[in-house]
Amino acid sequence: MRNGILLARVGAFALVLALAGTSVFAKKDAYRFKFGLISPNSQGSAEVYLETKEIEKHADPAYAHGFSIKRKDGAQFFLYYVVRFPEPMKNLPEGIEQYYTVLEGGKALQSKEELVWELNRSFVFDKSDPVGLYEMEIYTDGELYRKVEYNVTPVPEFDF
Repeated sequence: MRNGILLARVGAFALVLALAGTSVFAKKDAYRFKFGLISPNSQGSAEVYLETKEIEKHADPAYAHGFSIKRKDGAQFFLYYVVRFPEPMKNLPEGIEQYYTVLEGGKALQSKEELVWELNRSFVFDKSDPVGLYEMEIYTDGELYRKVEYNVTPVPEFDF
């Protein structure tokens, strides 16, 4: 009988520790992050209006995609990101080196590190940009925060 009570108490204690451990040791996300389609909001800054990882390749400046990030506690942070393309970029804009470091023979671009309160970054496609699987790595305070894989698809053509 004593062993049964002792085992019940040990079991209950282990259950309490397990439940407490999940809440104590769970890593909380310090940021609000969204990735998807972007458009200007009423204040004129870019805002993710549809979270998605399926992006159609429209070469129209009005059709943008990207991300927004902000620390939940409102503090500043350092941020940079790397975008990897399915194949090397063929038509890099003139002067891109002011904003990005071209890596892997044009298959990746790394942004310059910035100190920000929040960041809303939008991208538009060039006609020569490839379709396929893209990857974006977002680094905050020097550490990988998030990796986003997204698929860029051709714009569907309809015959009417």
